[in-house]
Amino acid sequence: MQNLRALLSPLRVFDAVYRARGVSRAAQLLHVTPGAVSQQIWQLEAGLGVQLYQRSGREIELTAAGERLGHRVCDAFDRLHDALGDLADNQTEKRLRLKVTPSLAIRWLMPRLHGFYVRHPDIALEIATIAMADDVRLEGADCAIRHGMGEWADVELDHLFDDEFVPVCAPSLAGQLQAPEDLLQANLLHSMLRPHAWALWFSSAGLADLPCPRGIALANAALCYQAAAEGLGVAMAQRAYVEEDLRVGRLVIAADHIARTELGYYLVCDSVKAAAAPVRLFRDWIRSVR
Repeated sequence: MQNLRALLSPLRVFDAVYRARGVSRAAQLLHVTPGAVSQQIWQLEAGLGVQLYQRSGREIELTAAGERLGHRVCDAFDRLHDALGDLADNQTEKRLRLKVTPSLAIRWLMPRLHGFYVRHPDIALEIATIAMADDVRLEGADCAIRHGMGEWADVELDHLFDDEFVPVCAPSLAGQLQAPEDLLQANLLHSMLRPHAWALWFSSAGLADLPCPRGIALANAALCYQAAAEGLGVAMAQRAYVEEDLRVGRLVIAADHIARTELGYYLVCDSVKAAAAPVRLFRDWIRSVR
């Protein structure tokens, strides 16, 4: 077997391929060509005298020996990364780049974010907005909050909350509304980002065959909640977004029915970046909030 020092570079590439489960994905993460990644893997196999991968179409699959080595190399690099990170934490600026939809940022994240800064005032947080929460791209970000079923194999994830839709309105309108069918006569506020939310709720309430009133269409959920609070109509709310408004009485639930889906919201991060101190600390914090 070659000297360990000569194998460190191929081992680092092997670690990226193991985490990303593919040569092409690892090449993107390492900012090199797939050919360069394959060359490093061949060099590692030659140095160890062990076959680590076998070809499967355009990609390659780990052999049993490759799986064993990958698990141990991944753990070793994580430990090394943590050790170096502990030394560097107080000497370099720490930055975390997050992608999130505007409504989720305004209605769910911002009211809770003070707790993160109390714990970690040295981490510079950059929040960029995306149009849709099912935008799966992580380019230019360390983490993102996605909407879906949590079945993304290429990332590490933390569940935040599930879809729970409730109709909300200003207290002044609540007396006119009691049963779900009463809302068919109300002025409904529609988010352009979730245009089918009202139809989903009516269907869940057993009113699927009745026409859904058009009402007012607004750019996002946050605007709908603001309009509802001003008495302009009834908004279909993601319950997690309006908990504080319900608690203080700024909004009230217009009809006592909750529509649930199989979808939820998840914080996701690239598995290669998961060991970085800012990402690890942000994930630890967000798992502690509700």
